[in-house]
Amino acid sequence: MTTAASSASYQLFDGDRTERIHNLRIRASGRSNTGSTTSSRASTRSNNAPKRSSNPDEPSRFVIDLSLPPEQRYLEVCTAFKKQLKDITPLFDEVVGGFLHCIPVRRVHQLARLLLRGIYDKEENRELKGISKAVGVDMHLLVSFNVLLDLLMGCTSGGALVRDGEGGTKMVHFRTLDWGMPSLRKLVVQLDFKRRQDGPIIASSITYAGYVGVLTGVRKDFSVSLNFRPNRNDKGKHWSDVKYYYHLLMVLLGWRRSISSQLRCFLMPQKQEKSTTRGQEANDQVKYWTYEETVSCIGGGTGKPLRTTACYLCFGNGQETTVIEKDRATATLRSNNVFIAITNNDVDHEDETNIPVQAGERETSLADIVNEGKDRRQCTEGNYFLMRQHAAAWRANAGLGHSLEEAVSADNITAMLQWYPTTNEMTHFACLMDPKEGAVRWCRRWARPATKRWIREHQGYQRSTYL
Repeated sequence: MTTAASSASYQLFDGDRTERIHNLRIRASGRSNTGSTTSSRASTRSNNAPKRSSNPDEPSRFVIDLSLPPEQRYLEVCTAFKKQLKDITPLFDEVVGGFLHCIPVRRVHQLARLLLRGIYDKEENRELKGISKAVGVDMHLLVSFNVLLDLLMGCTSGGALVRDGEGGTKMVHFRTLDWGMPSLRKLVVQLDFKRRQDGPIIASSITYAGYVGVLTGVRKDFSVSLNFRPNRNDKGKHWSDVKYYYHLLMVLLGWRRSISSQLRCFLMPQKQEKSTTRGQEANDQVKYWTYEETVSCIGGGTGKPLRTTACYLCFGNGQETTVIEKDRATATLRSNNVFIAITNNDVDHEDETNIPVQAGERETSLADIVNEGKDRRQCTEGNYFLMRQHAAAWRANAGLGHSLEEAVSADNITAMLQWYPTTNEMTHFACLMDPKEGAVRWCRRWARPATKRWIREHQGYQRSTYL
């Protein structure tokens, strides 16, 4: 387990660094620097859709009933987002065309229709077929959306120690998701899963309508988030590249499970074989992966690490948070019970710039965004420890105790999440999850990019935040 460094070793963003990152994000987004309700058991709205005039706002929430046939679970989500999901074709052209820029887009669509017929997991594949039929979107578009999305995200994830309001402490799981695809902003939703219609919520996920894997999720004693990792071990070496891209091809063709599908397995209950007692069939039994089992499985604690695409994974259980730098067949683990964060850079190689800048504006923009990830992480970490120090001093003066462990509240972390550049012009959503309670404590969606005014008002740490 790593040791939390003292707050004195961290520095907040200065104006030059903030301006540099602002300009990088302007380049990546391609902008200039100027200014009928439907009732269904499948998925029931758990709150009224907020008015979309505010920015940021709360994402729409839906209840997903897992007792229904997979094809019927997302019908209300499809009804609410039918128009936006039908516009997914330009997104396919931009994402897949970026990977295969040497092939005409028309030919790419022909190949995709022929090859991308489904995903590995049969249950999730049936869910996608239901979405495809309800919305009228070709299956190959939904398959590519579900398989390739996690390869392109910029993110900040981590865990922070806060007081729990009961005289103790707990770790909360914070998360922002950044991406340059503006059409996806309006697809952000919160899904609350139930095993039966009248049952309790067993897990929640912040995701995109039409996406059936897990990018961000929480349940009792377990939380998870997925970050894009551009670096790979032995990247550029022939056999390493062959093995990696072969694995990616198998995922695309539906012959291997994607990482977001695997995270769904860890988050959701897994059915056990039915047992019988005196000739009578017992009730269905389910098993949940524990935090310890999940970290061990992915990290190779009981054998070889789980085979995946390159990514960063963040897991929490309310007492500890673990970040995993994952390669195809290897994993590097870091755990902490005070504070830990990850963006889109390997922490042990932050001084190295091993993102090749290839010909093309898109690749250059992506490299720019990724290479400032270390600044975003250091800023978030520095803000937390400085806020913690000031909050402890204020509480001591107010006669509330001087313990550093109890200095920061969950509301303080919510405020910290919204400081620039943790939240920025590319941010689609930010959320705070509480694995101890098994719930999403706070979430905001940016249907439009954060404005210059909003950024000025959230330009970093404010001493009044901890009051």
